[in-house]
Amino acid sequence: TLLAGLVLNGFRKRLSIWWAGLFSILTISFYAIMVGASPPVVRAALMSGLAMSAHLIGRKQAGPFTLILTVAVMCSFNPLYLWDAGFQLSVMATLGLVLYADRMGAWFENLVRQWLPEALVNKIKGPVGEYFLFTLAAQITTLPVIIFQFEQLSISSILANPLILPVQPLVMIIGGLAVLTGFIFHPFGQVLAYIAWLPLTYTIRLVSLLATIPFGEITIGKISPILVLVFYLLLFLFTTPNKILPDFSSTRK
Repeated sequence: TLLAGLVLNGFRKRLSIWWAGLFSILTISFYAIMVGASPPVVRAALMSGLAMSAHLIGRKQAGPFTLILTVAVMCSFNPLYLWDAGFQLSVMATLGLVLYADRMGAWFENLVRQWLPEALVNKIKGPVGEYFLFTLAAQITTLPVIIFQFEQLSISSILANPLILPVQPLVMIIGGLAVLTGFIFHPFGQVLAYIAWLPLTYTIRLVSLLATIPFGEITIGKISPILVLVFYLLLFLFTTPNKILPDFSSTRK
C-alpha cells in the first residue's frame, strides 16, 4: 500500500490519471519480481493493482472481494499456494485488516473521546491504530494459522510488531531505492544501502532481543485442522459486519 500510494502520487504530478495508474501497476509488478515474487508479495501486488484499477474506473473497491479474487487467481495458476505457510499468513493477515482494522479504530476513537479532549484524540488515534490496533486485527486472524503451522504461540510478538512497524516504510522505500539506483550508479546505491542497514539492524536486533524473553512463547503442539476451521467459523459468525452477512430479519414463513 505504501509503495502503491507513493508511486501513484508521484506519477500523478506529471501524468494523467490513466497513465499514472498504468505506470504504477508496472512499477509494483517490477518491484514484486525484483524482491523474489514470493506468494505473499504477489498477493500484495495483485491487490494493489486491483485497487488502483478500481480507482481508475471510478469504482470503490470492496476489500473482502478483492482478496477473494486475488486468492482465486493465484490458486488457479498454482493450487499449491493453499499449503504455503507464508501465503496463508499473508491472506489471513490481510483479511483481518480488511474486516477489523477500521472497526477497531472507530471503537478506540469513540472510547477515548469519553475521557480525552478532541484535539488529543485526533493526535493519538492514528499512531495507536496503525501501530497497535491494526497489528492486533491481523494477529487475531493469523492466530490459528500460526498455531497450526508452528505449533506454538508467540507472546512477545504483541510487543515486537508495534515496535518494529514504524521503521518498515524506511526499509521498503530506502531498500528499494538502493537496488534501483545501484543498477544505474553503484556507489550511490551502496550509500543508500548503508542507510537502509540502520532500520534493518534495529528490526533484527529488537526481534532477537524479544525472542530471549522468558515465557515469550507458549508451545501448543499439533492441533487438528478442524479446530482451525471451527475458530474461523465462530470468529466470522460473531464479528463479520452485518452488511456482508445476509439479512434474515424480514424473512417470513
